[in-house]
Amino acid sequence: MLSSDEFERSQRQNVQERRAFIKRWAEYVRTHDDEEWSRQQNKLIDSRLQSANEMARDGDTDPVAFAKAREQRDSDQG
Repeated sequence: MLSSDEFERSQRQNVQERRAFIKRWAEYVRTHDDEEWSRQQNKLIDSRLQSANEMARDGDTDPVAFAKAREQRDSDQG
């Protein structure tokens, strides 16, 4: 288990990484036309959905267990 200092440091790093990503994405969106970045987003979303569907089909995931784990994680962070 992380100490409170380690947890806070991890959280700060996470926030910094997210902000940096948002800035890079905003710059990309500003410098590329809508059709290009929209097409790329669609590919990403479609691939994530395909992976999730394949995992569910192959029995690699239990949607109910996944939802419970997510809810538990969120309540632990909350």
